[in-house]
Amino acid sequence: MKDEFVSVVSHELRTPLTSIRSALGLLARGSLNNQPEKSQRMLEIAFDNTNRLVRLINDILDIERINSGKVTMHKQTCNAADLMIQAVDEMRAMAEKAEIHLELTPASVQLWADPDRIIQTITNLLSNAIKFSPPGSTVWLSVELQQEGEVRKADCVEKNKFTTPPTSYLLFQIKDQGRGIPEDKLETIFDCFQQVDASNSRHQGGTGLGLAICRSIVQQHGGKIWAESILGKGSTFYFTLPIG
Repeated sequence: MKDEFVSVVSHELRTPLTSIRSALGLLARGSLNNQPEKSQRMLEIAFDNTNRLVRLINDILDIERINSGKVTMHKQTCNAADLMIQAVDEMRAMAEKAEIHLELTPASVQLWADPDRIIQTITNLLSNAIKFSPPGSTVWLSVELQQEGEVRKADCVEKNKFTTPPTSYLLFQIKDQGRGIPEDKLETIFDCFQQVDASNSRHQGGTGLGLAICRSIVQQHGGKIWAESILGKGSTFYFTLPIG
């Protein structure tokens, strides 16, 4: 796993850096002085790849900090609908580029959570759903208020349990129409450096850290996260956040 991780990260670092260097080199040499449209495109390419590098570095740093307990969750009263809307807004450009329709069903419920970390969790899950969905398909984000005892498969899928069972909680769902996940991978995909198909990581991007980060964040909020999938028909990722 370490060798595969180093290989993936090396590729993920070199590709955007090469693109950035090429774009900035053309601009620095003045090769595009008389081609404003191409100059603008080179700047956009450099900017997009810079964002890609930032996401990669943040993932690597986040998983180490979260697992070591060095990250403090800045919890506050926030509205689930606001967090969902902001997450979808952040992912809309990526979805449009991939020709994916995002459908949101929010619920205006107050919860005690770190808003930035919950948005990070939702955007990570949306990003995965978008990357592995075919053009023209839909990704759904929804949430519903449930009472204790209604988690369905969560109790037998996830090993971690609520320390103090809440009387009610929010159940978030991110559903896609992608290729699906083999049953034997449904638990391991939440481990560090794990991917459904490592050979495809170079094409889709990513390091296999996103879901591990999501799990750490959800667990630090007293919740659970798991996935259900049917090969060839899509996957649904669930996570819960206790209320009160």
